[in-house]
Amino acid sequence: MRAPASLLLLLALAGVPAAGAAPARPFLDLDFEAPECSGGWFLQGIGYESAIDRAVKSSGRQSLRVRYVLPEPWDRDRGELAVTQSFPAAAVAGRRVRYSGAIKTQSSTGLAGLGWVARDASGRALAGDSMSGREVTGTTPWTRYSVEIDVPASVATVSFGVFQAGEGTSWFDGLAVEIDGRRWVEGRRPAAAPSPAAVSWLRKRAIPFATAEPGSGLSDLQALKRVIGDARIVSLGEGTHGTREFFQMKHRLIELMAGEMGFTLFALEASMPEAQLVNDYVLTGRGDPATLIRGMGFWTWDTEEVLEMVLWMREWNASGRGRIQFLGFDMQNPDLASDNAASFLAKAEPAYSREAGDAFNKVKAVDAIGRNAFGSGQAREAEQAARQVLDHMEQKRGDYLGRYPLEEVDWAIQNARIVLQVAQSYTGSASRDTSMAKNVEWILDQAPEGAKIVLWAHNAHVNRVPGWMGAFLSERYGDDMLVVGFAFAEGRYNAISENGSLRDNEALPPPPGTVDAYLRAARIPRFVVDLRNIPGHAPSAPWLKKERPFRLIGSVAARCAFGPAVVAEEYDAMIWIERTNPSVLLPR
Repeated sequence: MRAPASLLLLLALAGVPAAGAAPARPFLDLDFEAPECSGGWFLQGIGYESAIDRAVKSSGRQSLRVRYVLPEPWDRDRGELAVTQSFPAAAVAGRRVRYSGAIKTQSSTGLAGLGWVARDASGRALAGDSMSGREVTGTTPWTRYSVEIDVPASVATVSFGVFQAGEGTSWFDGLAVEIDGRRWVEGRRPAAAPSPAAVSWLRKRAIPFATAEPGSGLSDLQALKRVIGDARIVSLGEGTHGTREFFQMKHRLIELMAGEMGFTLFALEASMPEAQLVNDYVLTGRGDPATLIRGMGFWTWDTEEVLEMVLWMREWNASGRGRIQFLGFDMQNPDLASDNAASFLAKAEPAYSREAGDAFNKVKAVDAIGRNAFGSGQAREAEQAARQVLDHMEQKRGDYLGRYPLEEVDWAIQNARIVLQVAQSYTGSASRDTSMAKNVEWILDQAPEGAKIVLWAHNAHVNRVPGWMGAFLSERYGDDMLVVGFAFAEGRYNAISENGSLRDNEALPPPPGTVDAYLRAARIPRFVVDLRNIPGHAPSAPWLKKERPFRLIGSVAARCAFGPAVVAEEYDAMIWIERTNPSVLLPR
């Protein structure tokens, strides 16, 4: 029996955090001995419960237990649960690595195992092993397993961890890494509580604001103009994809930047062609905004908060006081993009349009299969066909321009490019974040010189960790880009729960030793802190300039979602909101 998707695939698709410039000897909690949720392990998967188990262990005082909890039988589409973390890439570049650990299983109808993947700066997998064909199944006693990998010198990030696919229970313990035959010793666990000086530093540095509620005036945000400065790109993250106050505060910031700082472009983590239909409403008032937002295909944006922002944008444009566009930079759906490109070809080059349509259909067929198409021959064939169409259209661009407007031609070619990007996401030849960064570049290249843009995406996408969108954009735009993360202490948020349903979930208070616990120690309900130019000797340095667990929750709920981060390197500023509520989903 083979896993429906190996750990390598899950890491490629699920957005697992991976640290960039990490310390040489970070604390990784390889033996799962830290208190729950404080060791830096990131858990992602639907249908599974994970917990620290003190009754069953192979070494130390406790182990990690993973258990399938849904009443219905597991199937291939449910995927797996992965427990992952990053390893310092510099320590293993050009070396041979042996990664091992103890695994015990009970009544497992699926598979359990270890996984390790090394990636280059573009996010492309260079080397890895997820015990393919050697995974553990059934009921087994504690047994040590290992994988061995030759890590290329060009590695930029390394993710490793454990996984379970299928029903039953698995335990994991005593992980170890050997580099060229020598055991790697992790660093000590950092201090769990900030010093009074560190808290005092944070309180002095913090810029409080009164509310996240849009339409509240901008007087309390004036100090943020100094933080934004003359940035051309402001990337706004979010600690979850379902938090009302994060969405509302972004709306307020757009009111500030569009109203008083000359920003004319807004782009969301949503597919480009579908977002363009929302843009038509924002510019002209045509269509029903709620229907158009739903048409983008992401429950995350189908909310009262996003609708209120879109309505404000329309009102702003209609007022004559300014102009702002609503755009998308994602590429996860080939349907409308292929329809747009095919429609253009049908009139511009009828003789070629059928061949192009056949190529687009191959990509649609792969996308319909989903994650099980990853790395398949069918996916590679679809990518080749889509690339041929894009190459053809780019070569014919001059001819098209002789008959059609520049904007129409370039938009058709960009839609063909999106179809190719979808295919590449299934072959692994280009990551989603690489494609999103290129799409942001395309938007700015089409815009008037000096145009300013606000980007809206998850914290993981906007940060500067190698392999993520923010790192690619930072390399291109440097100091012209400001990256703002969003964090919170506790409350509720919307996400796909462990049973697969979309609902509001409770977030645990941040464990001691996390970045979030440090920010909470300031005891200011809402504030912004500038993370740039922090001296290495500052009391805050151990919390902001060194690797610490930091909460990242996407569209899937996670009890323990504190992955390792060096926040002062990954973000330029952080917006903190003490207590949060779930976004308000629009009625369906």
